[in-house]
Amino acid sequence: MAERIINKREWLFWLSSVVLLGAFCVCYYVDIGLLIKAWDNQDFSYCYLVPFLFLYLVYTKRQSLKTHEMTSSLSGLLVLCVAGMIHLAGTMGSIVTLNYMAIWVAVIGLALLFVGAKMVKALAFPFVILAFIVPLPPFLNNLLTFKLKLVSSALSVDMMRLAGLAVLREGNILDFGVTQLQVVDACSGLRYVYPLLLTGLVFAYLFHKTWWQRGLIILATIPISIFSNALRVAITGYLTMRVSQDAAQGFFHGFSGWLVFMVSFVLLSVLSWLLRFGKSGVRNPVHVNRQQGNPGSSSFDTKRIRPSYLWTASVLFVGFWGLSNGFASTQAKPIRKTFEAFPTTIGDWQGEKAYLREEILSSLWADDYIQIQFRNSRTRNRLLLFVPYYGYQEPRHTAHSPVSCLIGGGFAPRSRKTIRRNFPMPFGQVNINQMILEKGGGLLLTNYWFQQRGRIIQSEYWNKWYLFQDSLIKRRTDGALVRLEMPLREGQGVEDAQAMLDSFTVELMDVLPEFVPN
Repeated sequence: MAERIINKREWLFWLSSVVLLGAFCVCYYVDIGLLIKAWDNQDFSYCYLVPFLFLYLVYTKRQSLKTHEMTSSLSGLLVLCVAGMIHLAGTMGSIVTLNYMAIWVAVIGLALLFVGAKMVKALAFPFVILAFIVPLPPFLNNLLTFKLKLVSSALSVDMMRLAGLAVLREGNILDFGVTQLQVVDACSGLRYVYPLLLTGLVFAYLFHKTWWQRGLIILATIPISIFSNALRVAITGYLTMRVSQDAAQGFFHGFSGWLVFMVSFVLLSVLSWLLRFGKSGVRNPVHVNRQQGNPGSSSFDTKRIRPSYLWTASVLFVGFWGLSNGFASTQAKPIRKTFEAFPTTIGDWQGEKAYLREEILSSLWADDYIQIQFRNSRTRNRLLLFVPYYGYQEPRHTAHSPVSCLIGGGFAPRSRKTIRRNFPMPFGQVNINQMILEKGGGLLLTNYWFQQRGRIIQSEYWNKWYLFQDSLIKRRTDGALVRLEMPLREGQGVEDAQAMLDSFTVELMDVLPEFVPN
C-alpha cells in the first residue's frame, strides 16, 4: 500500500511538472523566439553562451549546495505573479525588453518551486549572470554605440599620431588627406563591452574576495574595451596608409574583431592577476564550501516538491497568457481616413509621395504610413514628412523613437532638446522634440512627437505609460509617430528653419487628426 502511495505521488509530480513546462511554453514561447532572434544581432551574439555559463556556475557550487534542503517554496508563486505582471506590462506598454525580463524572473520563480529559497539564494550570482540573456533596448544600444564611436575615434587618432601618421578627425570620419576612414557602428566597441563586462563579473566572483577588488575589475572592463577597440581602429588606419587599403580591409578587418576581444581579455586577466599577486587566501576558481551538513540532504526527492504548487503555477502561466491575449484582442480601433487620401499640398508646400522598401516596411511594423517630400514654393526649402500609424500596439508592433534610426543612419547629433509649441485646438501648448543632426558637413533639423489617442507626447517613456493606461481604460492602443526633417540651406540659421517648421506644423495639424484620430 505504501509503495502504491509513493508511486502515485511520483506520478502526480511528473504529471504536474510536464503540465507546468507546457504552461510556461504557452505563456512565453513567442517571446522566447523573439529573444533568440535578438541574439542574432552581432552586438548580442554572446547571449548564446550565457545559459551554458549559468549551468557551469551552478555546477561549481554543487558541493556547497548539499548543505541546503531542497524543497518547494511558496515564494515561487509570488515571483511568478511578478513575472506575469511584468510580461503584461510589457505587452500592454509595447516594451519588448520587459517581456524578456519576465522570462528571467519566471525562471527564478520556477527554481523556487523546485529547489526552494535557500538554494536559490545560494545561486544568486549565477542568476545575476543569467540576466545577461536580456539585450539592451535598441534605442539605448544605438545611443551607446554612437557615444563609443566618438571616444574610440578620438583615442585612435592619438594613437596614430604617436605612430607618425598625420590624421584629422571630424566626428567619426578620420581624414588622412589622400583618403578617409569612417568609424562605423561595428567599430564602436560596444559589442566587446558586453561580453567583457560579463567576463569581469565572473572574474570578480571566482578570483577575488574583497569588494574593492571586485568593483575595480568590473569597472575596468569599459576602459579596457574602449582602449582595445581604439587600437583596432588605429592599426586599420596605419595599414591603410603604410601598406594598402586592401590589407586593412582584407583578412585583418575580419580577424581584428577576435583580436580586440583577446587583447581585452588578456588585459583584464593581467589586472586580475596583479590584484591577487602576493595575497594570501585567494579564492580558488571553483568555490567549495567544505561545511558538512546532512549527507544527501539536497538529493532530488519528489516528495519534497508539492504538486499543488506546480498546478497553481500552471494556472498562473495560462491565466497571464489569457490576460495578455485578451487585452490585445479586445482593443477598439477608431474610424479614420487612410493615408491614400492625404493631401500633397499644404499651404505653400507642394509634395510628392514616396514609398518605403519592403524590408524597411517589415521592420517598421506600421499598419499605414505616409511619407511625402515637400518643397516650399517661396523659399525653396525642402522637408520630409513621415508618419507611421498603428491601429493597435504591442511589443513588436509599435511606434518607436526615431533617435536610434537617425543615429544608426550615420547622422551625428549636435543637440537634442524639448521645445514648447502652440498647436491648434484641442491640443494647445505642447512639448515636442527638436534634434539638430550633422552628416557630410550639412545640418538637418528634426522635430518629432508621438500623437496618440488625442495626446501629443514628447517622451518615449511617457508614451509607454499612456499605452498601458489607455489599454486598460480606453481599450485603445492606436497612435502614430510624427516626424519632420528639414535640411538647412547654406547660410540658413536654426531659428529661421524652426520657424518654417512651426508654420508648416500648424497647417499640418488641421489635416492630420482625420488620419490619426483623437
